[in-house]
Amino acid sequence: MGKTTDTGMMAHALHEVGYTVRAWDADESEHLTQWSEAAGGFPFSVEKNATATFGTDVRPLKDGIDIADVGHTENHPHIADSVLKIADLAIVHMEPSMADWQRVTAPRTSTPIADMVARSAYVRPDRKAPPVWILLNRVRTGVKSAQEIRGMLRDDGWNVFSVMIPVRDDLKQATAFPVERASHGAFGELVTEMETKGLIKRG
Repeated sequence: MGKTTDTGMMAHALHEVGYTVRAWDADESEHLTQWSEAAGGFPFSVEKNATATFGTDVRPLKDGIDIADVGHTENHPHIADSVLKIADLAIVHMEPSMADWQRVTAPRTSTPIADMVARSAYVRPDRKAPPVWILLNRVRTGVKSAQEIRGMLRDDGWNVFSVMIPVRDDLKQATAFPVERASHGAFGELVTEMETKGLIKRG
């Protein structure tokens, strides 16, 4: 839930603190592209590639970060599989609800995300799947659900970011407007946490 908003805000936060960023719209809905157009363009490029050949088409930046907004894996497994061929990090965006818990951990009609990531190892040069981290978003202040879901995820073996993205009207409406000061607040804290954990690095 909220993955395009998270992706766009994260890309802006990375750009604001000095990273070279290139965003990829790997979702057939093209929401990230539409956001960039509505904002009069982002301060970094937004490329489109919602195909099963993403992994062979894209040449990652040598001194920067490519960040891809991928469609829901249950609906577009061919795109997710292709992105996972070259991804250095996979972030699962999840609302702290039982509905999202089931969607992420035990979907009834699609391949579990953990299985999709694990099978990517067979088509990667190093034969190792990328690390997977869960980002809890649309989190309401003062409710117990986020901590309960976090505990359930960790007990199930998932990595979970300490930073949580709050539910706020300005974030909900962000996809129609330019972005300023993304690095101030939760997304800036997320960038710092990723750096501290060694998930991203400068240069």
